[in-house]
Order: sequence, then C-alpha cells, then structure tokens
Amino acid sequence: MDKLSGWYSPMADVSCLLSLWETRNETGTANTKRCREILTACLFTLCLENNEGNKRFLIGFQRRCHGKPQAFLTANPHLARRPVTELFTDEFGEDGDIDVILVPDFGPEGLSDREIHQCQILGYLGRKNPGPYDLVTFVEEKKLRYSPPDNDLRLIINIEQKAEFDPGLLSAYLRGRKPSCPYSQVFLLGQVGENKDRYWLCWQLYPELIPFKALSLSSLRSLLPDRKTHCEFVPGPPPEQLAPEWFKKTSPN
Repeated sequence: MDKLSGWYSPMADVSCLLSLWETRNETGTANTKRCREILTACLFTLCLENNEGNKRFLIGFQRRCHGKPQAFLTANPHLARRPVTELFTDEFGEDGDIDVILVPDFGPEGLSDREIHQCQILGYLGRKNPGPYDLVTFVEEKKLRYSPPDNDLRLIINIEQKAEFDPGLLSAYLRGRKPSCPYSQVFLLGQVGENKDRYWLCWQLYPELIPFKALSLSSLRSLLPDRKTHCEFVPGPPPEQLAPEWFKKTSPN
C-alpha cells in the first residue's frame, strides 16, 4: 500500500500474476482489457528488472479509501485479502489516469514507506495499417492530445499486434512535441518472434531514448521465482511451485 492519505494499494508479485494470467489464457479468457493490461505490466516489470540487475518490483492496484490507509485497513480487515479474481476485473484498481503502480520489492516490511511509480498502459492493437507513423498518430490521438501534464505519471505502450516499429521516430516526436509531452516518462514494449524463439524489447522513449537489454524467454523464466515478497493478496501456492514453466504456451502476438 502507498503512503498517500486517501489511498490503499493491494499489491501482487509478478510470478503470481503471470501464473494467474496463464490460467486465463489456457481457457481463452485472457483477452479482456484488464487481463491485457496486467500482462503488459508484468512484461514491462520483467524488462525493467532484467535491465536493472538486482532490483525487483511489486505491481499495485490503487483504491480510494477514507482517511489514512493503515487505519482504513485496520477498520476494514476484509479488504486486505480480496478474492484474486478481482484483480482481473476490468477497471479494478484503476483511478483516473493510473492503471497500475510499481513499488520496489525490498521484502514484506515497510510497504507503506516506499516510493511508488504511477503508470498508465496503452495497447497498440486492432490497427488496419500498423507501422511506425501510424503508431505516432495512435499515441497522439489516444493519449497525448487529451492528457494533462503530470510529472509523476509514466506511459507504457505495448505493441500487441504484428507491426514494424521505430522507437527513434516516436522518441523524436515526443521530445520535439509542442506543447511538451504530458508524461514524466514514456516506454515502448514489443515482442519479437514466437513460441520458444520469442523475446521482448523495451525502450525509454522520453525524456530521452534509452534501449533496455533484450529480455529472452530463458531470462524471463529465471527472473520469475527470484522474488523477495510473495503477496498474500494473491492466494496460491508458494513461488517455487509456479514458474519457471510458466509462459510455455503461445502468448498473444
């Protein structure tokens, strides 16, 4: 949970979330907006961890509350452990422009005192003529044109359909845009290849262009069980019973 009065944030570790997403993917129910957002948040988190080395993050879902978060949860203990299915319900944990938050994983103690990273997720999907210039138009029309400036909000763009993309083009557009880009940071995420040969590329596009290290499938599997916190909010088996066999199925293109 975060330290801001008026909010509490149930959090989950990436390993649990991906295992639950895989269950839905196998039954054909993982194509909802919230399931796609959770998958994007997990893949971005793993790309970030792969790039940063020994840093780990939890994914949080902000909810409004009355008063200070700890006092609110003490008075409403049933909210500390909610049914896991709520996580995958459309709009669960979304408030305004914030889809998810990332919180450094230092272990289960002192969660309320950590810096939070507020994130908005945008999926590039269903475009008739996908490509680098269409992506620029899409981001402008969907987000930039209507978003007020927020120096504490990050935009994560996930390429969810087969398309060529040019990070340099979109980065140059964001850096040269007038008025300035309303986000503090903008990231681009995309999958290359399929099945056993797939891997993920990620870039920071704004305020400057910075490529991340490529995330291979083997690296993803090695990162999943390497968690400091297994969140009670998501009931299930301990982490060693989940990954690394997770993600052996075909993921969405």
